[in-house]
Amino acid sequence: MNNQSMRLVVLCCGLFTLASLTARAGAPAVVQSLPDSSASFERGMREFQFGTGYAVSQNFHAIERPQLNDADVSARLGWMINNPSGEGIWRGNFEVLAEVFGGAVVKGPGDALVGTTLLLRRNMLFRGARLVPYYQIGGGGVYSDAHEDRAQHILGSPLLFNVQTGLGARYLLSPKCALYLELDWRHISNAGLAERNVGLNSVVGWLGASCFF
Repeated sequence: MNNQSMRLVVLCCGLFTLASLTARAGAPAVVQSLPDSSASFERGMREFQFGTGYAVSQNFHAIERPQLNDADVSARLGWMINNPSGEGIWRGNFEVLAEVFGGAVVKGPGDALVGTTLLLRRNMLFRGARLVPYYQIGGGGVYSDAHEDRAQHILGSPLLFNVQTGLGARYLLSPKCALYLELDWRHISNAGLAERNVGLNSVVGWLGASCFF
């Protein structure tokens, strides 16, 4: 191969390389966009949550007020009651959830407790974010057999009331599926309807999954 042919080959290779780089530079970039959380939180959308939790009571270690810890499961059905609105940290919507929970007493008097709760939740929706924080408040009714232990004074009747508040966050795996982590403060008592009514105050941690439909 003579020098002229060699120069022609080098020139062709250079032009081909330049054309390839130009084509790549002009091609649209592939962006992995985060799911738009707003669609799952529009008015009328529903959410199902299932989780497991552990409650640690804040009572004294005494005969009248013993420690009472329980391991629970929870199922919730939620309804979005308005469309997301606002901007920045104020952007969000409200959700109403009906909950059924129950579990076994792992430390303290009684064997089990079950209950229902109606929750009002404020979802905080940041545009393009997978993380959806929320805070909530609610109340409902509880049944427990701890009242059969006459020495303790925290739960003095089988039928009780529960008041709770807490905060949590969902991590969106997709627009329709998420994992959630939550921390609640929960008070259970009979509101003075029985002689024994010190009440049970617990911190409850939850871990579970959500689906939207």
